[in-house]
Amino acid sequence: MEADLVSRLDEAATRFVIPLRMNEGFDEQALLRLQEEIDGCRTAWRNETCVPKRAALILAELHPAIEACAWLYDGDVRQRIQEAGLLVSEAVVEALD
Repeated sequence: MEADLVSRLDEAATRFVIPLRMNEGFDEQALLRLQEEIDGCRTAWRNETCVPKRAALILAELHPAIEACAWLYDGDVRQRIQEAGLLVSEAVVEALD
C-alpha cells in the first residue's frame, strides 16, 4: 500500500513538472492530480510519526522545481505556475504537519 502511494505521488509529480520543464505548457489537470495525490498522502500519514524517504524527497523537491520552471514562461503563464508552486508547497506542509 505504501509503495503504491509513493508511486502515484511520483507519477503525478512527473506528469506535472516534466512538461513544464520541457516548455510544453501548464497542465491544469496534472496539477489537480498532483494535489489529490498529496492530499492522499496527508490522509494516509495523518497518524504516522515518519514518512517514506522517497516520498519526502519528492515532496521536498516539488516547490523548487515548479518555481524554476516558471522562468521559462512569460506573463500570465509564469504567474500561474508560481501560484501553483505556492499551492503545492502549502499542500506539502499540510501533508507533513
